[in-house]
Amino acid sequence: MREADIPYAIRLSNQEKWGITRGDLTRILHLDPRGGLIAVMGAERVGLATTTSYGRTIAWIGNVIVDRKYRGRHIGQTLVQAAVEYLQRQKIANIALYCFNDNVKFYRKLDFKEDGSFMRLQRKPTSFAHASTFPTPGRRLPLHVLLRADRKAFGADRSRLIRTVLRTKAGWYEGLSDRHSAISFLLVKKYKEMYELGPWVCINPPDDSPRKLLQLAMSKTAKKPVEVSCLRNHRLSLDLLQENGFKVTNNGRRMFLGQTAKIGDDNASYALGFLDKG
Repeated sequence: MREADIPYAIRLSNQEKWGITRGDLTRILHLDPRGGLIAVMGAERVGLATTTSYGRTIAWIGNVIVDRKYRGRHIGQTLVQAAVEYLQRQKIANIALYCFNDNVKFYRKLDFKEDGSFMRLQRKPTSFAHASTFPTPGRRLPLHVLLRADRKAFGADRSRLIRTVLRTKAGWYEGLSDRHSAISFLLVKKYKEMYELGPWVCINPPDDSPRKLLQLAMSKTAKKPVEVSCLRNHRLSLDLLQENGFKVTNNGRRMFLGQTAKIGDDNASYALGFLDKG
């Protein structure tokens, strides 16, 4: 995939109502110019897949879409296999993806194993107190501290991704650090018609820190829908989200190629960064 393919990729995404934007795809190509794949039959583009790599620890496959006119010809299978082969040539240790439940059987056939379940939630626009009513305790969280905490929670270095989101003003973060061992942050990505939360990481947080952090973000995003994904077994984050008006819209699985791998700290990951968007 090249930049000239981005309008085509957006059309395919809109076909599925996934909401992938030019900014998302540009960011993915910036992180790895060779990581996006376009399937072609003759002179016709018929599908796409994207990959994002985080060092050699782990890579993510996302945005596997086949044009509806060409389905049933194993194009999706070929795209995933090509993405896997590309990542294996890069010596990536672990290859993973998120998929909604409808597609689990497809990935099982390609030797992906389920590692855990996640839930996609959305909060509709609502009236919410202004951010000034939620004073941020402690000092502003420095970016290098945020990146260190994210590496511990995620299990790999995605600093290039987070720095790119911030540098391009595609989002911002709220962060708290009351003492050296207590670190919490929440990345907010902004889109024309919505916001997306994640990653949301809390390491050794005081009891009220995750709630305050979420409410601070909610106070700045109240005018548009907000979407977020979190692991099903993280009851604390699910309770906080539902307490703040989020409703479940979909369910899915985290899957690893070949075998599941223990990477990062799921307890510290209150919300997932949806990695297929970069």
